[in-house]
Amino acid sequence: MNISIIGSKGLAKQLGKKGTSSDITLYNTSFQGRYFTFIEPEKYPEKVQTLFQAMSMSQFTILYLTADLPKNILGECIIAVDTLKKKGAIVLDVMEKDEIKPILQETSLRDFPILENNPTKIFEFLSEIEQENIQGKPKVVIDHSFLVKSVGNVALGTVASGEIKKYDKLTLFPAKKEVMIKSIQIHDKDYDKASCGDRLGVSVKGAEVEELKRGSVISDRMDCLKELSVSITKNKFFKDDIPNEVMCIIGLQYVRAEMKENKLLFESEIAYDGEQIIILTPEKKMRVFGVAAALSET
Repeated sequence: MNISIIGSKGLAKQLGKKGTSSDITLYNTSFQGRYFTFIEPEKYPEKVQTLFQAMSMSQFTILYLTADLPKNILGECIIAVDTLKKKGAIVLDVMEKDEIKPILQETSLRDFPILENNPTKIFEFLSEIEQENIQGKPKVVIDHSFLVKSVGNVALGTVASGEIKKYDKLTLFPAKKEVMIKSIQIHDKDYDKASCGDRLGVSVKGAEVEELKRGSVISDRMDCLKELSVSITKNKFFKDDIPNEVMCIIGLQYVRAEMKENKLLFESEIAYDGEQIIILTPEKKMRVFGVAAALSET
């Protein structure tokens, strides 16, 4: 199970062993036979996109709160969780429930369980969560990639739906390149297949490391597009003028776009599977502009 930890730093390294690290750092562990990967946005708050990417990589989010967390960061994290409507919990460290509850009243976090910072109790709580098993087409969303001399090009990611098998011939989107799955590893063990929810590494034939970039998707079918008609819901706390240029999070893709009436015009082609699009304004004080949903074709 993938769990993002946002807010204050330090909880993830209490719960797991440090693994892959870039602007997002992964910590891995197991508890009572179940594997957990904790995902921390290493470069947040400097890079706001890592906050949303870490949560998009996860099935569950922990908001970790310590007394020294700046209020503007707390506010942005609450807006982010509320925007993505993530399932989650709150872990308090030297803070009281009465301090945080009033802030959450008007958000989707108001019903989040509140836990104390006790690793055993946190693991017991997480072990009770059932992981969603989404059937359908095979779909792997990539978050990291690198070259291994003896293996070739390796992509790390999560199976978002269906299952993939060793020797499957699929397509890398949005590059639109046919690729073959040469091998599959889950928690450093070789497997012949991986199912929805599995975090995995795959050796890929048919694409370069640069093409296996964060946000790319391995599947058998995906829409690829450069513009999209959308309905935009603005963050109620965004008070500046509506910008022409914005940055968009689509899955794990981070792409510049122009907002024109009810359209988003992307700087480069994106892989799109109907998910909501997060619109960011990184240069402004309020960095979360809102969300966009595709308009149904009539």
